[in-house]
Amino acid sequence: MKKGEIVFFAVCVAFFSFMFYDGLELRSHGRSGEIGSGLWPLIALGASALFSATLLISSITKFRQKDADEDQTPEAIAEKKRQRITVTLSVVCFLAYLVGIPWIGFILATFIYIPVFALALGERRMSVLLISPFLLTAIIVAVFAKFITIPFPKGVGIFAAFSRLFY
Repeated sequence: MKKGEIVFFAVCVAFFSFMFYDGLELRSHGRSGEIGSGLWPLIALGASALFSATLLISSITKFRQKDADEDQTPEAIAEKKRQRITVTLSVVCFLAYLVGIPWIGFILATFIYIPVFALALGERRMSVLLISPFLLTAIIVAVFAKFITIPFPKGVGIFAAFSRLFY
């Protein structure tokens, strides 16, 4: 484990703990004993603080056990480089998706994003690359736009007309 991971997990513990403490005021909302809008944020923040603390302790333990003179093999160096490229491509895909949603609409942006992101992660099966955009986009639109009626960005111009065909 690197020192940066330890610092990150410590910041997460501090953030979630502070938010949990600040969120204790939410308990007064709703009826006593009812699991409602005042309790769910506390459960989520408390769990996040505990999981972050567990990761912090784990990373500190691994850092202390790590040998300082540990030489890395060429395979390990190549694997780290491959992982960095994968993460970089994933972030670029996600940022392009976020930028594209207001312009081309949610449906088309999601339909394009899913296979591109899968390729960035290393997926090579054509069946997955061809079926997943249709299936996942349809499920997301059905659940959020139809059942829960959350409005999605429709896009601009011809893309807005295309989006209106679906919702």
